[in-house]
Amino acid sequence: MNKHEQMLAPELAQLMRILLLLSLFVLFQHLTLAQSVQKPKLTVTPLNDQVYVHTTYGLYRGTPVGSNGLIVKTKDGVVLIDTGWDTDTNTDNTRDIVQWVADNLHQPIRLCIVTHAHEDRVGGIHELRKAGIRVVSTPLTAQKSVKLGYESPDGILPNDTTFTIGQEPIRCYFAGEGHTSDNIVVWLPNQKILHGGCLVKSVAAFGMGNLADANLNAWAGTIQNVMKQFGDARIVVPGHEEWGDKKSLEHTLTLLKKHAAAKK
Repeated sequence: MNKHEQMLAPELAQLMRILLLLSLFVLFQHLTLAQSVQKPKLTVTPLNDQVYVHTTYGLYRGTPVGSNGLIVKTKDGVVLIDTGWDTDTNTDNTRDIVQWVADNLHQPIRLCIVTHAHEDRVGGIHELRKAGIRVVSTPLTAQKSVKLGYESPDGILPNDTTFTIGQEPIRCYFAGEGHTSDNIVVWLPNQKILHGGCLVKSVAAFGMGNLADANLNAWAGTIQNVMKQFGDARIVVPGHEEWGDKKSLEHTLTLLKKHAAAKK
């Protein structure tokens, strides 16, 4: 090593120490931020004296996002539409829903209907099974749930079926592919309430959200089928964000058009 190199060596060592400290600082900040992201707790909002929206939160791209399902009170117990947004290692959200029903409605949960195989719909199946609650879906959703690493719901629902629990008719309807290949909607004819799930976008939504398993070519036609079947809906509950009237169905079509135009 010549004299010039000997003179530079301490400076290079100092520079390396500074870079190492900066890297550690950035890593610490990243870990602190990740730990500081707190998901809101369960909220339950009444739509009337029989039907409630349960909203639980998961992380989507590092941000807490609410997911909507239904709690339907009947004369013979409660029916859930979708589990809480849980994972294969944490089912706290669904546990909170079960506890809320016990504390506030004082009725057993007879059944849960899951509307498609994503974790915001099926993530809490194990928790419900532990509580002795039956979970049902279409055969396709049951198959897809297992592939995702979740317990399989009972895949017994035809593509269009209506059954009654405690004098409350419930219709499960597959209108076609859209958000996923297996997405169904659930219709409560006595209440004129439609649970559109993730097939339907809230009027508050600015984009299409998770399109990983979407069929963008079929989605608009599927929404049109829903509009024909449930044109007298008073309340439409989307899978995420705000709920309201049938405007969310039209808004979903608008977002699909905008998404298609942006791709051209």
